Amino acid sequence: MNNPCSPLLAGVLELFELFFSEQLLKQFFQEEASPKAAPPLPAQPRSKAQRKKNPTRFYERIFSLRVTLWYLVFQRVNTDRTLEAVVRDARRGGADGLVKARGKKPSKRIRSRQSTSFNDARQRLPERLVRRAFEHGRQVLMRLAGLDPQAEQPPPPEQRSLQALDGSTLGMRSNEAKAKEYPPASNQHGKSYWLLMRIVCGFCTRTGAVLNVVQGALTRSEQQLAWALMGCASAFTVWIGDRNFGVFSVVERARHFRQDVLVRLMERRVDKSLRKGSWTSGQEQQICWKPSRKDQLADGADPTGVEGRLIYILLEQPGFRTEKLWLFTTLLDAQLYPVQLLLKWYGLRWQAELNFRYLKTQLNMHTLEVATPEMARKEFYAGLLAYNLIRAVMYAAGERLGQGPGRLSFSQARRALFCSWLSLQSHRQQLHWVEALVEEVGGGLLPKRKKKRESEPRKKRHRYSAFPQLIGTRAEARAKLRNECKS
Repeated sequence: MNNPCSPLLAGVLELFELFFSEQLLKQFFQEEASPKAAPPLPAQPRSKAQRKKNPTRFYERIFSLRVTLWYLVFQRVNTDRTLEAVVRDARRGGADGLVKARGKKPSKRIRSRQSTSFNDARQRLPERLVRRAFEHGRQVLMRLAGLDPQAEQPPPPEQRSLQALDGSTLGMRSNEAKAKEYPPASNQHGKSYWLLMRIVCGFCTRTGAVLNVVQGALTRSEQQLAWALMGCASAFTVWIGDRNFGVFSVVERARHFRQDVLVRLMERRVDKSLRKGSWTSGQEQQICWKPSRKDQLADGADPTGVEGRLIYILLEQPGFRTEKLWLFTTLLDAQLYPVQLLLKWYGLRWQAELNFRYLKTQLNMHTLEVATPEMARKEFYAGLLAYNLIRAVMYAAGERLGQGPGRLSFSQARRALFCSWLSLQSHRQQLHWVEALVEEVGGGLLPKRKKKRESEPRKKRHRYSAFPQLIGTRAEARAKLRNECKS
């Protein structure tokens, strides 16, 4: 194929072939068979006592490792995310292409319409395999965007890996097992019923995909999770963060891992320690940022200070609020990184807010309906894998149109991917299938706004509810109601 976009199409196809190839499973089995890991997965059924002793082991059933991982991602792309929808799709041949030619197809082996077998397979699926699939997809996406994670020297500005840094939370229903790893928040009314998984993501500003992510309990702050995130990222990454990450500990960790930052600072932090005198818009000064006594530092942090540029920008536009931006960056070369370029880069940070909205609404990840913390992490990484698949197709479609993926509709791309999901396995020329999918996604352009939107008030309107809010657990509420009925 002489199409100039063929390398992009080949990269997108490599992401989908992640589910069909043996490479991922072979690497996983090799790690399991290494001396530091658990023994390799057995090929024969084991007794109930053996399964209870080591439930992470897995042998080939109807829902094998590959089929189970496939359907975890399928659930996020599909609007019907129930287990029954997975069984219906498997019965009509949705996973037959994942089985070798000589093997008996899952659609011929499934006899029951119940979802118990798939639910058991989800529980047995090793969490390490889901994370390895996400890591493999992340590497493919970096090559797709032209990023070199093994670079030894800082690349030019147009080839730097820019990642919008932001955090959020995902809800879970409370039970004893999940509450041990994700303790609930508490206030004057007691402990909250809902459990929250705190996540911090690095979104690629080129593709919109998640390149780095960490998760943890509410007991760990977003800044602490950002330290771990930077330790997993490649060198020379530029982190773009809001005021929540404009603290010394985040900046110091980035420099420790040979990375750079472009963060916004709180005005009171700038007034107290970093600037003197009056400033005009566009003014900058090279400073040495040193930690204060209240700054929490990571283990092994260098307290001597970080060299950087402090920049002041006053944004004034008709119909919008006047914003005072205090930016700090460790990109010291003012000729390579002028103020206008840094301001343009900081404007890309808003993509993280939109991407979290897509993750929570389009992929329905705002609440993880699971019973165990292990299953919560599997659902989380499977959702990110589905999100990155959509983003890869959107990036290829945007590059073909020559205007980037920002003009394309994420919801239309998700629907197009789901409608083409089944035909991928039966299509003989899969590269042509990817080309058709990219062309269809490229047709989902967002409409141009006739009128520029003005600033909206940061308020929301609650719907009327005839019942008061439930505080505490339902068991406590039932006991209170019984006492009121007796009296």
